[in-house]
Amino acid sequence: MALLIEAGGIICWILVWVVVATRATCAFNGLVNSGFWHHGHCSFRHRAANAEDDATGGEIGSFDSLLTGLDQSFSYEGRMKGKPHDKYRCGFVAVLGAPNMGKSTLMNALLEEDLCIATSRPQTTRHAILGILSTDNCQLCLVDTPGVIQEPAYKLQEGMMEAVLGAFYDADILLVVTDLFSTPIPDDELFRKVQNSQKPVIVAVNKIDLAAVVNTQSEINQDKTLTVESAVALWRQLLPNAIAILPLCASNGAKDFGVSALRRILTGGPDVPSAIRDLGRPIAGMFPPGVQFLSDEQASMLLPLSPPLYDPNLLTDRTDRFVASELIRASLFETLNKEIPYCCEVRVKAFKEPSEDNNLFRIWADILVERDSQKIIVVGRKGEQIKAVGVASREKLERFFQGKVFLDLNVKVDKDWRRKEVKLQEFGYMKKKSK
Repeated sequence: MALLIEAGGIICWILVWVVVATRATCAFNGLVNSGFWHHGHCSFRHRAANAEDDATGGEIGSFDSLLTGLDQSFSYEGRMKGKPHDKYRCGFVAVLGAPNMGKSTLMNALLEEDLCIATSRPQTTRHAILGILSTDNCQLCLVDTPGVIQEPAYKLQEGMMEAVLGAFYDADILLVVTDLFSTPIPDDELFRKVQNSQKPVIVAVNKIDLAAVVNTQSEINQDKTLTVESAVALWRQLLPNAIAILPLCASNGAKDFGVSALRRILTGGPDVPSAIRDLGRPIAGMFPPGVQFLSDEQASMLLPLSPPLYDPNLLTDRTDRFVASELIRASLFETLNKEIPYCCEVRVKAFKEPSEDNNLFRIWADILVERDSQKIIVVGRKGEQIKAVGVASREKLERFFQGKVFLDLNVKVDKDWRRKEVKLQEFGYMKKKSK
């Protein structure tokens, strides 16, 4: 009841605030073109952040008054109080790059949590997945995206590229992930958007550990950068305005010096210069010409002024069902060979948390394939393959949910699901078209 009452109060406050803020000079088409209503979860925050540019400062005061008024009017257990955003910062970081660059591994390292599935196979990530990192001074909303494909082969890949573009447009910061070999974003149009964007850009040169083992004499490597120095120099040419180009090895996790430096830059400290010094000898091109390092103040200004959008205790906005389905799908990639995992979709039918009578997480899930022949492979001889998938999945689920898990898997055929727009809308890969 408290939530319903507050919802009504919030709507009234917002209507008044929007009328005052937009005034008669804000035409609807102008708002749409500016991105105000592009992807709804960002519009309210962007409007608040843009208010700081108002010479009168009136909108900032109005917004902070709104938060204060709501906090005074409503109080109940579990309510997250608004924070006036005179100093607090919050924003979205789009993690972009070609397939198999280690984007999910890097995001997990930044969050210090295994949220996103990461395997050695390309195109493991299918959705844009939000990871939330909250500190006392800011809230970082990291968005892991599927690897960029220039020419999608079927409807599923089209939906994946829609997710990439959505993350790009919503982002306050663009984090481009490449590797030692300077693998580019394969979509030239998207890369031009990154080059021409007014948003802060940071480049993460991942997998620098390969420099010690790469075969420099191989013909296949002749047109690639094979040293950290050459990779940083090339990306400085490609993105001359990049805030930073950081070498790192995401597979080392949060302890990696490059990951640590990136995390401190994105969160505005503490002691960003110290984290940069930990990287070792300075590399030409890591920062724009004339810049030796970033200060805490400079780093903190990358995110816009804004109150937090999510409860600081949240890791993601995704449900437990979604996380469970992703962990099962990761086990399919690790257990099955060749192209079979790319034909699989996991749908969790039921998810029951532990109760007083039963201390198990109980999960029932269907693995969908496109052909009867694929079902035979996934099940395996005498069910050996699906049993192996179940064992691997259960280990992941128990590690993530920190409890014992009962898992029931069934393999079903859903013919050509990857090519059917209606199915992809049902599974959350594509948006339903408005009538």
